[in-house]
Amino acid sequence: ILKDTFPLLLDTVQPDFIFYLSGVDIIASDKLGRLSVSIQGCKERDRFVLQTCKNNQIPVVASMGGGYSEKLAHIIEAHANTYRVAQEIYF
Repeated sequence: ILKDTFPLLLDTVQPDFIFYLSGVDIIASDKLGRLSVSIQGCKERDRFVLQTCKNNQIPVVASMGGGYSEKLAHIIEAHANTYRVAQEIYF
């Protein structure tokens, strides 16, 4: 859904900048999100959003959100991946 909707939204709205709340409550081990996305899938979501913003020359501010997994390591890994991906794309 994101891959179909996000580019269309950018074309329609033509934002000057984007605030990206990179929530990790989508991961499978999260007790509240219930979306069952793998940590790798969460990372790929971040890659798609950030690369799309860069490709469209739209400044983006990313911030952490969510994360209610019983394993703290899962939350940390998913959040850290957002910034690892940003570093790959922007530096």
